[in-house]
Amino acid sequence: MQPKIDVSVIIPVFNAQASIGHLVHVLLSEQTLSIEVIVVDDGSTDETSTILNAITDERLILVHQENQGVYAARNTALAVHGGEWVVFLDADDRIEEGFLRERLKSARENQADVALFNGWHTDSSCLQRRPVHRKQPCGHALNGHAWIQHCVAQKEWPHYLWLQMVRSSYIRKNNLRFQEGKSHKDILWTINLAAANGLFYFADRKDYCYITNPASITHRQDYYDIRAHSYIDVISGILALSSLPQHHEIRTPLRRHALVECRHFLGLYRRKIANRQAARMRFRQRIALHQLIAGVNSLSDVFFLLKFMRKIYL
Repeated sequence: MQPKIDVSVIIPVFNAQASIGHLVHVLLSEQTLSIEVIVVDDGSTDETSTILNAITDERLILVHQENQGVYAARNTALAVHGGEWVVFLDADDRIEEGFLRERLKSARENQADVALFNGWHTDSSCLQRRPVHRKQPCGHALNGHAWIQHCVAQKEWPHYLWLQMVRSSYIRKNNLRFQEGKSHKDILWTINLAAANGLFYFADRKDYCYITNPASITHRQDYYDIRAHSYIDVISGILALSSLPQHHEIRTPLRRHALVECRHFLGLYRRKIANRQAARMRFRQRIALHQLIAGVNSLSDVFFLLKFMRKIYL
């Protein structure tokens, strides 16, 4: 009989030779629970594959594929994972000792479908740090719809995948997958996770360091247009979700959040992207103005939408 696996850790990698070996060794050092570490090498051209192939632990599962992007890599791992729970990490993540053990304990004790944790925003020196989020209902459980309403009301959306521990049966039951693409699709994953309305538990355990990297691909000039187009996908996806009959309870907060993501899109549009005309046309083709008007909830929203209309729709 195949032994039961408690946690599947899913890590997409692309040219991560500087960090992936350390992260995998830290994970495999946990001996008090049964784990599998699924690393999807998404077409690396450096020594990533050599480093991973040198690790002989049978709990490490290596999958090689042509470069398709981080979300496609996560979908590849979801299709083959066997754990009771799933954790998503990135190749350069820094985690504390007992990371999986303590998360699993919280998730099981509170009978959650999704357990959400906290972490630290920091720089590469790790000398200055601040909590990733401050307004979550720590120590409490909410169903997914109530959590969406809470996040919109508090104006704090923790979309970060590495905060989540998700029950595998919940993923399969609701046929959850990542929308493939280049950027920001973790927003849609998390909203769909909550829209399925399972039980969410929140713990203020800060066991993860989110390191701000000014040299990352998301800050490259040639990547800003990709990010802007990804935001269009995200906004369109949120609005489509809000229109489903089973989501009538969260229709208004979802539309309000779509307007929040429009602010992020406009920030890129005004200051960062190279081809404004292409982004503007794509936005107008995908999203009707009346859909955004339905998300207005304050005078600030009115002023923002008037500014947005002048830039995008007029």
